[in-house]
Amino acid sequence: MNESASHGRAASPINLWHRLTRFMRELGPSAGRDLVAILLHHLDVDSDGIELVKSMLAGNVPHAEATERMRDIEHEGDDLRADLVAALGRALVTPIDREDLYRLSRSIDQVLDGLRDFVREWDLFNAHDAQALSRVLDALAVAVHDTRSAVQSIVESPEATSPQIITAQRSANRVRLVHEDEIAALFGGEFTMRTLRQRELLHRLDAIGMHLVSAVHIVADAFVKRGE
Repeated sequence: MNESASHGRAASPINLWHRLTRFMRELGPSAGRDLVAILLHHLDVDSDGIELVKSMLAGNVPHAEATERMRDIEHEGDDLRADLVAALGRALVTPIDREDLYRLSRSIDQVLDGLRDFVREWDLFNAHDAQALSRVLDALAVAVHDTRSAVQSIVESPEATSPQIITAQRSANRVRLVHEDEIAALFGGEFTMRTLRQRELLHRLDAIGMHLVSAVHIVADAFVKRGE
């Protein structure tokens, strides 16, 4: 009888799991540091890709070499995405929702996909007017940097995440503004087939910027859900 009562008072497996989950959440930012580190590395690879494209436009890197190096950069990004998926499978708790981490990784990786396509189209369209394109790339570089700060704040300083997100949103949205300015300037001159090729390259960079906009929105949404 006493033994039966003792068993009745024992915590159920479900209650023990809830306690363990609550304990792990109380560990705070360190719980998701490894996951966020992968995302930060992925954003660093995005920055490397942008710098490579800028060097190609400046004539410092031949197109053939840029193509080969971009392939290696893209493969590094693919490996990091695979690392994140594997880490998510091992993690008991995450700093933000697993789905948000996965979507964020995808948006970051799509930046590299866009840069790869840009390098190919740069040669394909033979529209070698680098100045306007470089201005959009400069805006992209700032947006990646600010997005990195927003992602890093998830574990480094959660209380600062909100202002970091606002800064990143402004930077990502500025890519489209710079793109629109360059499109307006492009069509202010003589209209030729070269104009259309240049427009397509500008649109490609704008699409890359939209992937960063999506990334920042995911961080913002995750931040809101974490505060609920």
